[in-house]
Amino acid sequence: MRVRVAAVLLLVVVLPSLLHALVPAIFSFGDSYADTGNQVILEGDRPFNYSPYGETIGRPTGRASDGLLVIDYVAKGVDLPLVPPYLPKGQNFREGANFAVIGATALDPAYFLEQNVTSPAPRNSSLAVQLRWFEELKPSLCRNATKRGCRDYLGRSLFVLGEFGGNDYLAFLAMLAAKGVEQTTRAYVPVVIAAIAAGAERLIRHGARRLVLPGNIPMGCLPAILTLFASPDAADYDGYGCLRKFNALARYHNELLRSSIQALRAKHPHAAEIAYARGLLQSRFDGCSTLVACCGGGCRYNFNPAAFCGFPPVTACADPATAVSWDGIHLTQTAYRNIAGTWLYGPFAAPPILTLAPPP
Repeated sequence: MRVRVAAVLLLVVVLPSLLHALVPAIFSFGDSYADTGNQVILEGDRPFNYSPYGETIGRPTGRASDGLLVIDYVAKGVDLPLVPPYLPKGQNFREGANFAVIGATALDPAYFLEQNVTSPAPRNSSLAVQLRWFEELKPSLCRNATKRGCRDYLGRSLFVLGEFGGNDYLAFLAMLAAKGVEQTTRAYVPVVIAAIAAGAERLIRHGARRLVLPGNIPMGCLPAILTLFASPDAADYDGYGCLRKFNALARYHNELLRSSIQALRAKHPHAAEIAYARGLLQSRFDGCSTLVACCGGGCRYNFNPAAFCGFPPVTACADPATAVSWDGIHLTQTAYRNIAGTWLYGPFAAPPILTLAPPP
């Protein structure tokens, strides 16, 4: 594997145009960790299209960060332009499209309503909706290609399916809290994983052969979770100061996701190469900078839903590059860049993105 990675790194440096030919397009699905501008089309500019969002790259772009996201750095890593959001009109999607939407869920609104989850209101931007958008776009991508040429183009393209699940679990947590039930949403994890796996299979049927399925980040380390679910019991916190039960939920999600990926690989051994990608928070940062939001108006963790980033008079910290959390929920450009590097080159994508090759 080391030789293989080294060969790909040499290719990136010496022959970027050839690498571009090997990965002609990226198609991205997910939530706020991947949205590059769809949510502001659906629901308006505030807060994600207002300063200080985007301040590191000079202007707000609808991204939930001070700058670029993991998907942006993945595109750079394979010598493609930044993946454009799908909903704004008049864009060229031949080199990829981003269907991710801030607040998106793996499960459809109908499922939440069946579970009597009505607050926050389920959004019509679920994984199934995003897959439908891809299916609507697909004919224009393959308009001038033969059926074989279209499948070759899609087979060499990179499909990033997620992160999904975080918004699903937060909706269930809100429902349980309203009922006064003290428990995690562990029972819903298999349902979420099944929806993600079904989405991956749907893309494989369309000809996708290079897929990346990211896991959940440690939810218990997010300033928003630490603020909203604070506990008086010190035993509820781990050595990093994160809430144990929320990180256990993320670990369980990731364990089932890895098992699901193994099942997909076994089911489609000659049709697809599927990578599992981990999300990180602690890399290169100390505990304090990890757990405190750069942009916010709260106390201990600098998070307050009533004084959220993007609404005056909330301001950002002096140097977002020293922080991990941008607004208490989403990460800084520096954190996303670090995560992207571990996905492209390893060790936190298995296999690393730059070693993915479509099966013959």
